This record gives sequence, C-alpha cells and structure tokens, in this order.
Amino acid sequence: MISGSDRYLRQHVALASGVLLALLLLPLAIWMLGAELPRILPSEHLTAFHTGAELFAVVVAVLVFAVGYHVIDRRRVAASLLLACAFLAVALLDFLHLMTYPAMPDFITPNSSQQTLLFWLAARLVAAAALLAYVALPMVSQSDGPPRLVYLVGSLLLVALLAWIGLWHAEIIPLLFDPVSGLTPIKMGLEALVIGLHLATLALLALRRELLQRPGMPLVAAALVISIGSGMFFMFYEDLTDTPFVLGHLYKLAAYLLIYQGLFLESVRSPLQRLHQAHRDIEMREQRYQQLVETAPDGVLVTDMDGRIVMANRNIERLFGYPRQQLIGQPVERLVPERLRERHRMHRRAHAHTINRRTMGQVPHLRGCRIDGTEFPLDISLNAFDDSEGRRITAFIRDITDRQRREARIQHQATHDSLTELPNRWLLHDRLTQGIAQAERHGHPIAVMLLDLDNFKMVNDTFGHHEGDQLLKAVAARLQGALDQEATIGRFGGDEFMILLTNVGDEQAIGAIAERILDIFTSPFQTEQARRLTSTGSLGIALFPRDARDERSLVRYADMAMYEAKHSGRNTYAFFSQHLDAQVHEEQRLQQRLQQALGNDGLELHYQPLVDVASNRVIGVEALARWTDSELGPVAPTRFITSAEATGLILPLGEWVISEACEQLAQWSRAGLELRVAINVSAMQFRQHDLVQRLGAILEATGAPPERLEIEVTETVAMADVALTRDQLRGLKALGIRVSLDDFGTGYSSLAYLKSLPIDKLKIDRSFIADIGQDPESDMILRSIVHLGHSLGLTLVAEGVETTAQRDLLRTIGCDLYQGWIHSRAMAPLALADCLETRLV
Repeated sequence: MISGSDRYLRQHVALASGVLLALLLLPLAIWMLGAELPRILPSEHLTAFHTGAELFAVVVAVLVFAVGYHVIDRRRVAASLLLACAFLAVALLDFLHLMTYPAMPDFITPNSSQQTLLFWLAARLVAAAALLAYVALPMVSQSDGPPRLVYLVGSLLLVALLAWIGLWHAEIIPLLFDPVSGLTPIKMGLEALVIGLHLATLALLALRRELLQRPGMPLVAAALVISIGSGMFFMFYEDLTDTPFVLGHLYKLAAYLLIYQGLFLESVRSPLQRLHQAHRDIEMREQRYQQLVETAPDGVLVTDMDGRIVMANRNIERLFGYPRQQLIGQPVERLVPERLRERHRMHRRAHAHTINRRTMGQVPHLRGCRIDGTEFPLDISLNAFDDSEGRRITAFIRDITDRQRREARIQHQATHDSLTELPNRWLLHDRLTQGIAQAERHGHPIAVMLLDLDNFKMVNDTFGHHEGDQLLKAVAARLQGALDQEATIGRFGGDEFMILLTNVGDEQAIGAIAERILDIFTSPFQTEQARRLTSTGSLGIALFPRDARDERSLVRYADMAMYEAKHSGRNTYAFFSQHLDAQVHEEQRLQQRLQQALGNDGLELHYQPLVDVASNRVIGVEALARWTDSELGPVAPTRFITSAEATGLILPLGEWVISEACEQLAQWSRAGLELRVAINVSAMQFRQHDLVQRLGAILEATGAPPERLEIEVTETVAMADVALTRDQLRGLKALGIRVSLDDFGTGYSSLAYLKSLPIDKLKIDRSFIADIGQDPESDMILRSIVHLGHSLGLTLVAEGVETTAQRDLLRTIGCDLYQGWIHSRAMAPLALADCLETRLV
C-alpha cells in the first residue's frame, strides 16, 4: 500500500523532474550550439528585477533557516542545524549582495562591483558547502555535537567577517570584475568551484541510497541540479541584462524553493504522515492477521505447551485431510507417522520450554501422515509467543513433495548432459577431484581419458545436426556398455567424451581398456532415420600421479595426448609424454613472441608476383606475411599462422596485413605503378560481420584504389556457410574489390553455389600443378577446371608453378595467370621494385 507521504513525494519528484528537463535542455543547447538568445529584460528594469529576485531569495533562505532550526529531524540533528544556520548566513550574504549592488544607493561604504560579486560568491559557496555537509553527515538517532546556539553564533560570525572584508577591505580579494574584459578568471573559477561542490554532493547522494530514499532528498537533488544550471549561466553571461544573467537568477530562486520544500517535507510533513499511517496500520493489524492466517499458502498450526492443537487453518485440512474441529484438542503427534510418534513426543517434551525461532529447512527429512495413512515429506517453521492463556507454539507446515522432485530434476539437469544423459563437464571435474583425493589417501593411480570423434563436423555438415546428435547418443550408449561400473563416462563438450578410471593397473591394462573403447567404432552406428554412420575416435590418456597430481594438468595432458593420437593417423590412442609438454611450452613461447611482434611492428609483408601466362608480364602481387624473430629466428608462415588461428591472434594479424597491404597499394598507385594486390583472409576474419565496414574504413584511411585490391577466400571457408559467404562477397564487390576463391579443388564446392557466388577468380591449388607431366589424370582434371572456370566467366590462376613444363602446359590449356618460384619468390617491396625494373615489366 502506498502511503500519503509516498504519493506526495512521487508527485513532487515527477514535477521536479519535468521542470529539470525543460530547464536544462535550454542551457545545454545554448552551450553546445552557441546560439544567441534574445534579451528578455530591458535595461531600465534591471534594478527592479535584481532587487525583487534577491529579496525573494533572502526570504526563502530565511524560511529554510526557520524550518531547519526550529523543527529538527531527530535522526539528523547536526545536519539539520548546520544547513539551517548556513542558510541564515546565505540570506544575510544575499542581502549584502543586494544592498551593495552598484545600481543601489550606497549602503555603508560606496557600492562597487567587487563588493556585490564578493557577497554573491560567498553566499553561493556557503550554500554549496552546507549542502555537501548536509548530505555527508551520518544518520544518527541523536547528536552529541554542540548546542544549536553554537551553530547560530558561528553563522553570524562568518557573515560578520565577510561583511567586514567586503565593505571595508574588498581590495584584498583578487579582482572579480574588470570593466574592460568583464568577469575575471578568479570569478569564473569560483563559480566552477560551486558547480564542482554541487557535483560532489550529487555523487555522494547517489552513493548514500538510504539517504536518497528519504522523502525530501529527491527535491534536494533536484535543487543541486538546478543550481548547477544556474552556475553555468553565470559563467558565460556577457552583461547584466542578457538572458543567461536573468535565467541564472531564476534558477537560483527555483533551487532555494526546492531546498525549502525538501527540508519542510523531511522535517515536518513526512513525520506527521508516518504517524497517521502508523495509527491506521495498528487499526487494521488484527483484521489482517486473521485474513493472513486463513489465506496463508502454508498450513498454520498452534499448540499449547502440552502439544495439544488449539488452532489450525484451512490448509491444515488440505494437507492432512482432517477436519479442523476434529483436530482441536488432539495431540500434535496425530499428524506424525505412527513409527515416529514416540520419538517426536520425547523430543517435544525435552525442548518445549527452550524452543527458539526455527525457519524452514533447518531440520531435514521430516515426514507427515495424512488421515488415510499415507506419508509425505514436509518442511516446518516454528515460533513461540505468549498470550493471555500461556505460551503457544506456532508451526508453519509445507508439503515439499513437488519441491523435492523439482530439486532432483534440477540437480540432474545441472550435472548431466541433456542429449546423452551422461555426466557433464561440471560433474566430471567434481568426480575427478574426489578421485584424486581418494587416490592420494590409498595410493592407487587414476587414468583420465579424452575421446574425440574424428571428422564429426563432416557428419553435421553432410547429414545435419540432428543426425550428429543421434551419433553422439549412440556413441554414449556403446561406451556405457563397453566399460564397467568403476568407470565414470561423461560428455566433456561438443564431440568429446571423458572417461575416468580409478584404481587402474599398469599401462598395458589401461591400453587394453583403450582398445576396448576404440572397438565400439568397428561397426556402423544406427540412427533414428535408419541411416548407418561410420565413425572413429582418437583417445588421449594422462595418468595420476605419474603425469600430474592436479585436476587441471591431468585434463590438459589428456587433451594433448588426444591431439597426438589425431596426428598419428586417428582411430588410435596415445599416452601423454614429456615431449608433448615440451611442444606445448614451445607453442606458448611462439604465441607470446607473436603477440609481441604484432605490438612492436615485428612482422613485414612480402609480395609474390602474379604473372600473365601468355605474356609473362607481372600484373599483380599477393601479400604474404613474413616473420623473423630475434629469439626464434625465421618462423615459417604455416607455423605462426596456424598458431594465430588457434589463439585468436589471427584477427589482429589479419587486420595488420590488410592495413599494410592497402598502404603499399596506395604508394604504388601514387607512383604510377598499376599493380593489383591480393590479400588472404582467414576463416575467423571472414566470419566477422563487420569485415566489409573494416575494409571500407582502411581503404578510405589509406587512399588505396579498391578496384586494384583482391580478397582471397579459401574454398573450404567459402563453402562452410554459403549464405554468409554470399553476403560478405556482395559487400566486398559493392566496395569495388575483386574476389578470388583460393585453393580451388581441395574442398567440396557445389557447382550451383559456385555459380551463384560473386567471385572473379579461381586459384587452382598447387597440388594439381605439382603432378603436371607425371599423372595424365591430373592433367585432365586441370584442363577441366580451366574449362569450367572460363565457362563461368572467371579468371584462372595457377599456384606453385616451379618448372617450365608446368608453365608450358598452363599456356597450352589457356590458364590466365600463374605464380610460383619459376618466376620469383615473395619479396620485400624494395626488392620487388628492383625485380620489376630489371625485367622491364
């Protein structure tokens, strides 16, 4: 139920928020756009406006003092007195500011801009500091600070000191206004200080959530925001009649009013409304209590100290089946299974006089008995209270049958794979941790096996993910049938399974188990669609404690051994050995050095010429990354690119290659050298959804002509997701970039897809070129590829041309372009320029 004070607060917060938005949009627009507002105050009305505004500000500040000083919030005594007395000082300083205004008659000493600005800034600084202290002071029930008279005297002494300085010694203050240049940096800095104090107060108020939730605090926050807007106006107004000057005064008045309203709401209205609400709550409590007991979702039972039931709600009838009237006066043991009644009675009598509050879930495995004799699990919460007839014990009783079933189901789902019903990665790690602890106590070994299905992606791509899931379920079933109960079999993720063997024998015995696991792949797997799928697996094995003594290392070593099994031809198993660990460390070192090279410009681009078969002219180049490390020496591209793809470094590496190649292309174009530059794009890079935007940005930044840039995508990458490939290639073509399909003939291209893709070139894989003159079938395949490409309107490029016979055959069958060592290797830009000049190309 929303109280009247809450509704009152929300109305004011909504109103203040609307006013804030309306007021702040205007100065922000002025500040950002530099627009000039029309004057809204004629110069002849300036004195009257200023006098009225400041008198109104003085009155509101006095009201703030009166409310805060005489009606004190008992939880914030020091804060209320400090704010009240500070605003008394603000009122007096604003009054001095008004009376020393140059357009007013001389007050005590001759009026000046220095005087009036001094009192103005003093009032704003005092107000800002007081608001900061008001928010910062803690909320306490009483104050141990000085009496209120000390705050009042301190406020008056502060005003007296500032009046003495401002009226008789204003010259000791740095100049605040220059008749020629206007407001001085000192004045602007003090205004900025006021804004800074307000921002600090807002930040502190946001951190003190318990204070911000008090009724008047949102209005104080609104006042702070408006004061910031006022300070912004007073920092850039040009003369005393322009709109920022007028709006600054109006903002100041609005802020004072909100502070008064917030303090009034905090100290007077809100406490009164809370008091009235408390009276209404007391009147309704008895009625609510009866309603709550009857409508409670749990069964509610009240007994006396002898365990006899004195009250039961309707849910007790529903839970146990007894009519309420039949239960009144009966011992509570009637609701307990007969075999447990005596124990329950003895326990109740032993603890009847010492019972404390007990919440649900503190006593497990409680049972209830219905009128028909059936039992059910229940949970109970107890509480004791005293009434006119003695001590009573209230029991809240809940049937947890559904909850236990749901928890068991959730527990199973959290620890088992939903597809295969095998333990999942989390449960496998838990079992492995427990197994290591037991093995350390009893001194027996543990074997961790990781099984990965070979070419599982091909099954998914060929027959669909549903068939792949069916294969995983079939493998899981065979694994469970092949291993005994001591083995824990789980799905580690994707197409990987983990097998944990505890208390195993020597390597020969473990190898026999590994053979038994691999034997499950000897016969095809039957799926629901009656399809027979043939699969194999690679198995890696790590042993505790021989290889490692911790869970993470064992799993990592088993994974390394599994990849060793794949490299050994698949469908086999491998034990972890130290040379595998050395390979991993070497790979980690390579990755670290590569990351450093990317950050320190340690790589360079070389360019291999792309040559016209008929004329032997160089018409373009392919950009190839090269790396010579200070520690590792020259690193083969196949090695560091493979490592980059495995770690994700391929993305920054690919970005660097594109940027460097485009910059070189731009330099060649400016020099009048019309060469095309081809760039290879990795699979991970090609799958980036913003690849086209990135390329466009690089082309624009470097000034490289897009029509001379070619992007090469491998056939395997292009066919992995034809829809994505089509979208990416269309985006590249829209930029004016040409597209080549690299390593053609090594993948599984569909001619229909090939025809629909917007590609310009086919690059024939070097494996077809190497067999020229040695295998007639390879020559026929090569002729077919060239004929196919020309029939689709594509340019054909042969890779890896190394002999004259290969080049002659390419010329005979009409291949368009070639690249290879017969012409030249990849070269640095300067070496390439020398080569082109030497060959007069």
